[in-house]
Amino acid sequence: MNKLKETAMPANKAKGKRTFSRGLINVLNGTFLTREKVLANMPFLLFVAGLMVAYISYGYWTERTVRDLDRTSNELKEMRSEYITVRSHLERAERQSQVADDIGGLGLRESRVPPLRIEVAGERTKEGRAQ
Repeated sequence: MNKLKETAMPANKAKGKRTFSRGLINVLNGTFLTREKVLANMPFLLFVAGLMVAYISYGYWTERTVRDLDRTSNELKEMRSEYITVRSHLERAERQSQVADDIGGLGLRESRVPPLRIEVAGERTKEGRAQ
């Protein structure tokens, strides 16, 4: 019984190779497109081809979007570091000691006497406004 199966197997393998090679040749030649089954399903095949094109274009769009996000993220990091640098320079320039040193070159000096508060009676201010 095993002998029958062994002899039948090589015949099937040879037939399978011929069918595969014949099918491959038909695909490469384009003759499979003229068969009735393929022609009947042509709208569906075109729909599937359209979906494939849409899927590929979506992939390209996604990659471009990811690159843009990455570039924007890098720009944001650079601007943040620049902001921190400029802010630290401004804070240093606004210190009272730094301002006093800077105006010393202009011939000005910092006053050591605190400012005085001038108080005026409430009635006098009303008279001054009325005039």
